[in-house]
Amino acid sequence: MKTLFKNLKFRLVMALFIILSALFCSFGFVVVKTLESSYQESVEASLFTVLKDLKHDFDEDSTKKITLNEVKEEFSMPLLYAQEVTYDTLSNTPHILARSNDLKEASLEIDPLIIQKIVDHPDEVTFSIVKEPNLTSHKIYIGALFLAQDDNTILFVQCAVPYDRRPPQIETIISTLCIGLSALLVVVLLLTYFLIVKSLSNVQYVTNAAKALRGETEHSIIPKTHIASEIDDLIETFNTLLSELQHAYTQVKQFGQNASHELKTPLTIIKGEVEVGLRKERTNAEYQHILEKVAKEVSTLHEVIEKILFLSSNTKNDLIKHFHEIYIDEILLEAIEEKRAFAEQKKITLHVESLEPQNLRGNATLIKIVIANLIDNAIKYSPQNTTICITLKAHELCIVDEGMGIKKADLEHVFEQFYRTKESKEIAMGSGLGLAIVKTILDLHDLTITIESTEGKGTHATILF
Repeated sequence: MKTLFKNLKFRLVMALFIILSALFCSFGFVVVKTLESSYQESVEASLFTVLKDLKHDFDEDSTKKITLNEVKEEFSMPLLYAQEVTYDTLSNTPHILARSNDLKEASLEIDPLIIQKIVDHPDEVTFSIVKEPNLTSHKIYIGALFLAQDDNTILFVQCAVPYDRRPPQIETIISTLCIGLSALLVVVLLLTYFLIVKSLSNVQYVTNAAKALRGETEHSIIPKTHIASEIDDLIETFNTLLSELQHAYTQVKQFGQNASHELKTPLTIIKGEVEVGLRKERTNAEYQHILEKVAKEVSTLHEVIEKILFLSSNTKNDLIKHFHEIYIDEILLEAIEEKRAFAEQKKITLHVESLEPQNLRGNATLIKIVIANLIDNAIKYSPQNTTICITLKAHELCIVDEGMGIKKADLEHVFEQFYRTKESKEIAMGSGLGLAIVKTILDLHDLTITIESTEGKGTHATILF
């Protein structure tokens, strides 16, 4: 049963059943109450007409005896209990002057409260509902109307008919309503269930298609149903997410392969050098040479691992928390001073052509890493006795070198992790992560970078703020 209640189709149908049942019951209740009220009004209208006719006859000739039986035939009433009564208000004693044939020897109830109402409202018909077992098993509806008064005696007439709040006609209508509304409820629930099953089959289609997908499969999408726009919107959203996940999976897979290669190379060199040193006893100079090579490869490993950790461990939300107002011109000068010694070793001049104040909201340390990486690359791949021009203008930082340049085919890959051109590997050591880190940091700050290069002439890197 618990599993059944977890079923969406069952819950939707049950909810609709409860809602429709409540609506149909309310509708039936209103209809029945309206019919009952109409029936009561029709009974009162019939009694009112008869009593007014009797009073009219009495007013025309008060000496003439009221014809209680004739009025029944006049209005074609199947059954009419009627009596003419005098009532002594001092002794509270009624006296029946005349009875209709249907009343026989019985008499209608005369309540003192009814007498009081008759006296207080002589021009109005006073109605009451009572039970008279001597006359009928049903209740009777009585109407009383004042005729005349003489000192302490009043004269009035009473007419009554059997009354059942729900006569056979209303009972028939109630039965018809119950059967009709129940049948309608069943039909609506069946149609609704069919529509729900049809609609959820599209969801099941999406679920089955999603189960069949694999993360490593590129360009996998779920085809649209073209039946329900809501389902197609869901599919489109899922396909967009799937595309992003597949792209991320490809990047992670490529990153793992490249990282494995980059880490394996220095480890292989270290292992080889250690094995060479352990084969036989060597001189101090030879051991020192081996240790220098090992230390160099360890430094390379350390650099690669640090950059890998930076790319994988920092999330955008974590870093944005530490954003504040920073000044690009100050950060640029600090980065230039840090790289000046490296530039002087290669006899390269760092020339600042323009330095306009520029500020933005971000992380000063990360922006400094970006600028330092770009200057470092410009120095690495520039020949001696050349100049690197640095320009900071409004919303723009440009770093232009006179180095080896980058081929057009390689330009679109320069921001990929571990990507290095054949020429760059020959000229300088590196991990291929520098520009990947630059791109990551700039994306974090919603900044853009463009790199234009001409092979053999130099490279022009531009950051737009």
